[in-house]
Amino acid sequence: MSFRLALIGAGRMGATHARALASSRAVEIACVVDPSDAAAAQVDAPRATLDDLPEVDGALVAVPTRLHVEVMKRLAEYGLPVLCEKPCGLTVAETREIAALGLRLQVAYWRRFVPALRELRERVRQGDLGTVLFVGSAQLDELPPSAEFRDPRSSGGIVVDMGVHELDQLRWLTGAEIGDVTGTASETEVHGDPDGAAFVVRLGGGTLAQVSLLRRYPPGDLCRIEVVGTAGAASIDFVAPGDEDRAFHDALREQAQDFARAIRGEPTSAALAADAVAVLEAAERVQAALGLSPRPAPR
Repeated sequence: MSFRLALIGAGRMGATHARALASSRAVEIACVVDPSDAAAAQVDAPRATLDDLPEVDGALVAVPTRLHVEVMKRLAEYGLPVLCEKPCGLTVAETREIAALGLRLQVAYWRRFVPALRELRERVRQGDLGTVLFVGSAQLDELPPSAEFRDPRSSGGIVVDMGVHELDQLRWLTGAEIGDVTGTASETEVHGDPDGAAFVVRLGGGTLAQVSLLRRYPPGDLCRIEVVGTAGAASIDFVAPGDEDRAFHDALREQAQDFARAIRGEPTSAALAADAVAVLEAAERVQAALGLSPRPAPR
């Protein structure tokens, strides 16, 4: 029997999740909740509201980040397990507020479900590369999102919108926490959201990591990771121009299927509430290093 999800939010990411799950036999979108007729029409599922959800096994939250706290409080009333789009709150305070709701919560850091990255993580953990000296991570987007989305009051800006993926990836890949941060950011046409940012962090144990973020990369979306150790090195372009959707959709599908298995009692390697808090704590340190003060959204 398929695991039935209520999709809360059918915008850019919600519609992407729906497309990824269209070919899944294990998980189905049972209903869609969105105030926009046009957005809801993108998803082939009955429409519902938060006031009147049908019987489902869990919820997939893909509303704008500024609405996460409000929506998660409503879902807590149903007692539903939740898979929430990253970063699960604009700030540490919001993420802690969500964590305190006591929901069965997973956070959608989809890179944990990319097979090449899982294999690399296993190699790192088994010591195949020796002691890890350096990790290089880059996320380059073909085109920036709308200025409205880029507003830090809505998305958190480049560090919270994009950089949290790199921060979660560093913690998950190496098993080390994020320490001291230094970096710089470029100019931008959107106040508070630079077109590019680069920062260096020292991980627990002394490993050095460098992260590059860019809102515009004409060849197409690119995500790259490089690990250098005392006994070897590995480099992976796990999202590459011309093949972006395949890797992304495959990981989103596996992530939702893992969520369903976890709710049924199987082990998971997904990001949990404590991971979400740790990542936002690191993100706020990065923002401070870049001179980008967090600007919480109005409720």
